[in-house]
Amino acid sequence: MSEAPSSSLLPLACDHCGYDLRAQSPEGRCPECGMAVEESRRLLSLPRRPAWRDSDPRWRRRILTGVWVLVLIPVVTLLRYYQWFEQIPVPTFIKAQGRMSLEDTCFPWLFSYFAFCIGVVLLFSRKRGRRETRLDWTRRWGVILSYTVLVLGIPEFALVSALVAIGIGALCLSMPLHLQPAATGLFVNLGAWYIWYGPYPGDYAGPMLAVCSSIVILLGCVPLYNALRSSGPRAAALGVLAPLAIAAGIQISLGCERMLFPKVPAWGLFFINTDVIYRYLFYFDPGILVLSLGYFGRSPHRTEIVGEVIKWLDIFAIAVWLSVAQFMSRWSREPAR
Repeated sequence: MSEAPSSSLLPLACDHCGYDLRAQSPEGRCPECGMAVEESRRLLSLPRRPAWRDSDPRWRRRILTGVWVLVLIPVVTLLRYYQWFEQIPVPTFIKAQGRMSLEDTCFPWLFSYFAFCIGVVLLFSRKRGRRETRLDWTRRWGVILSYTVLVLGIPEFALVSALVAIGIGALCLSMPLHLQPAATGLFVNLGAWYIWYGPYPGDYAGPMLAVCSSIVILLGCVPLYNALRSSGPRAAALGVLAPLAIAAGIQISLGCERMLFPKVPAWGLFFINTDVIYRYLFYFDPGILVLSLGYFGRSPHRTEIVGEVIKWLDIFAIAVWLSVAQFMSRWSREPAR
């Protein structure tokens, strides 16, 4: 019978530079980069992609939360145009005439934008208990671009918020002096200050946001693939992520074409009019789903509708997949009775 190979003959590469450490002592260091041999041995024992049930629980919760937050983006928009928010009352700080609902606030308008930024940041959560891979750089750039999308969208939303603040101040000034709230001057001053000194959304705001958010989704396919691959076959994971990646590539093409040729009417990839890129504030455009229902007397192109439906159904399928995997992992860990 052949003897088992000695531990010193087993392959051991430096986790940092890949140098062969089999000839080094366990207490030594890599002669190339100085990394401890014991640390490389410890990292070598960690799996590159552990199974879903053995993965970091905090990472699993954040991935699930991020995906379901992205699923809610078109759902909230559809609920708004079905007038569900008009049935939810909200308290007011002044004695206003009539009943004020959630539709009268900025929540339905701002939810989609901030939900996208929060959802994609959660996708890039750090995963403990595994070895680093060559694609780990996507996490750092994904977080940076997620905050870039948030910053690029501030001028458009801040300008409207400033106009709303001025309108609230004007409404308060129309009231009798003894009934005016103490914050009346604050509303007027803040709104006027932004109108005078704040940034305004330019012609490149829509295309730039579409390009950045699409790149974020493209980078987010890496952690989503790791999550799907740890709980299912490789072919199925690639098949589910393919529509998201293809849609991101098309949107990047449209945004770059619109930024390079802003004055020339052109038709981009797959004969999609690049003028539609002005409607995109982020990767998803739930307004297209609303327009497809016949609102505002306008119907978007069939290609736009199909693209939005595919993106939403795809992210919904990913959320269901990971939710089932999470349920099965908890169920398998329960002690038998």
